[in-house]
Amino acid sequence: MSTPLCPVCQAKGRRLKPLTVTSLARSEVLARLTVREGFHYCPTADCAVVWYQPETGEVVDKSELKVRVGMKETVDPRPICYCFGHDAAEFEADVSRQGHSDIPAEIAGKCKQGLDRCEEKNPQGACCLGNVNQVVQAAKGKRAPAPAQPFAQVADTACCGVEENEADDGK
Repeated sequence: MSTPLCPVCQAKGRRLKPLTVTSLARSEVLARLTVREGFHYCPTADCAVVWYQPETGEVVDKSELKVRVGMKETVDPRPICYCFGHDAAEFEADVSRQGHSDIPAEIAGKCKQGLDRCEEKNPQGACCLGNVNQVVQAAKGKRAPAPAQPFAQVADTACCGVEENEADDGK
């Protein structure tokens, strides 16, 4: 079966666990949803849809979440690491100051210690390290604060590249 596409921009989205939806959707949004399972994350930067549910046709846009969706924002703050509170401007300033950023290694270390809660805190429902590295690379290319960049789709891996259990994805 192919991955369902976002009904607005037609991008392929990553399936979320219900914990992501229940943790980050505003209470009035949760009250209107008929289900909390089967949602997918839309990775398109300029699409207002954050999550879509292909079976029910329900969508949740960025204004309906408790947090800003960093990849869909064009002005700061643009959260990138939701577990440990890092935004794009912090990575960009680090690179501007020293030519690289030590923050990704700090995040990876905390993830390896089991301190992350990506599925609960990140609207993508997955580890942010791919997005972190993308922001750092963009900042290195410019060596100045970079505008919002579209982020790559997060792979179906847990933090620090550990494969998720297939059974956890409803398969």
